[in-house]
Amino acid sequence: MARCFWITGLSASGKTTMSRMLHEHFITAGNNIILLDGDELRDIFSNHSYSRRDRIKNGLNYSKLCKYLVSQNVNVIIAVIGLFKDIHTWNRKNIPGYCEIFIDTPIEELKKRDPKGIYKLYDEGRTNNIAGLDLKVDYPTNPDIHIKWNPKLDEENMFNLLLENLQKL
Repeated sequence: MARCFWITGLSASGKTTMSRMLHEHFITAGNNIILLDGDELRDIFSNHSYSRRDRIKNGLNYSKLCKYLVSQNVNVIIAVIGLFKDIHTWNRKNIPGYCEIFIDTPIEELKKRDPKGIYKLYDEGRTNNIAGLDLKVDYPTNPDIHIKWNPKLDEENMFNLLLENLQKL
């Protein structure tokens, strides 16, 4: 049975990095797997509205895409903010082999990283609808894997922690 690895967290939490590392791991092991990234999906589908309602709508569309791919026996890794209970609930009910991976990184660390500059723009009052700041999110209540940021862990160690947790499922 194919699986869907739904990697979620706030912007700059490490979703894309972890998803790429996981994708490479599976490819190297000879697995058939596709990688979807929320930023790329937004560009593909021209979804550039960031309200809570539109984020949930987009997330549910991504969920339906993942369900379709899994039904075709394709493993999926998706890296997307997607921090909304409606999405988590829908995924658990409708995607066979669903595995929710929450990368939990504190806002202070995210603001230090800020590769897209969104936290800076928010602090300057030049943007809004930033997930986890002025846009309320619903953190997963029971993710299959919960990776908490630790200043002592680099990307490789965090990835190894992810793999250890996947082996336990």
